Amino acid sequence: MSGYEPLITGYRGLICDLDGVVYRGADAVPRAVETLNRVTADGVPVVFATNNASRPPEDVGNHLRGLGIAPRGWSVVNSSQAAAAHLARQLAPGTRVCAVGGPGVAQALAEAGLTPIRVADLSGGPVEAVVQGLGSDVTWTELAEVGHLVGTGVTWVATNVDLTLPTPYGEAPGNGALVALVQTAVDAAPHVVGKPQAALFDLSRARLGTDRPDTLVCGDRLETDIEGANAAGLDSLFVLTGISRLRDLAFAERAARPTYVAADLSGLHEPALALSADSGEQVVDLGPDAVPRMPNGGDDGQALRSVVTTAWAARDAGRALSDDEGRWGEIERQLGLL
Repeated sequence: MSGYEPLITGYRGLICDLDGVVYRGADAVPRAVETLNRVTADGVPVVFATNNASRPPEDVGNHLRGLGIAPRGWSVVNSSQAAAAHLARQLAPGTRVCAVGGPGVAQALAEAGLTPIRVADLSGGPVEAVVQGLGSDVTWTELAEVGHLVGTGVTWVATNVDLTLPTPYGEAPGNGALVALVQTAVDAAPHVVGKPQAALFDLSRARLGTDRPDTLVCGDRLETDIEGANAAGLDSLFVLTGISRLRDLAFAERAARPTYVAADLSGLHEPALALSADSGEQVVDLGPDAVPRMPNGGDDGQALRSVVTTAWAARDAGRALSDDEGRWGEIERQLGLL
């Protein structure tokens, strides 16, 4: 792929995360809406894939349209749908499955041909599986019932195990925190379908109808979006608009290193220059204090890539690299990322 071609032109489909990439809470991330509208207008379909299983895809779609996303060329899949698809391959149609979480969990099970049963209705007969997803109204009683069901041998599927969830007020406990609560009472672990597992990416790629080399993933979390893309055999673009920061990227292990990096989604229309610890970019070097030294010139995109590749090369060679958050924050400010 030529370095002068916009990144997105090398792919036939885009799998895009939502929280921290397209929006933060109710508000759009800068440049996200116009970039995505340009992508779909150019004929590249988009699947918005989210670990957040609490809302049905229709509600998420309404949110996106309300932000200004043009109503064409995209769809939404969530981890509830991945959980339902997983169970539908194993269970007979109509099988009763306990649904714990927001309305998106029960809806996904019903659409997959299974019968969702809420905890309050379990007296009507046995269930063969329980799906645990995030929901703002999940109660102690429901979590205790998940533990009881798992203890009796019922199949346990977790939509995802993200420990935190971004909100307009900061980080809040995610589904992984609730799964961990159940695990304190049972000697078992759930089957997880959300990122970084491959199931959600496979479901998204099936929706796009694309092969692995033709599919790009975009996300803001190294441990879910990027690690999951690598596990699914997909290229990825990491954007610095969400949870994971530049310092996290500099210290990322190989399994969580993206193919590309950009300040935000507009990087989809910047030159396609892949990251590599041995890329040879010399814009940035490592100072005696083990901190990348910023150049006096050069474009921000080149400098950003060089900071990352310099850090990776140092770590891979066993050289010291400062993990001082303040110093990395200063680099982000110099790059215009804050």
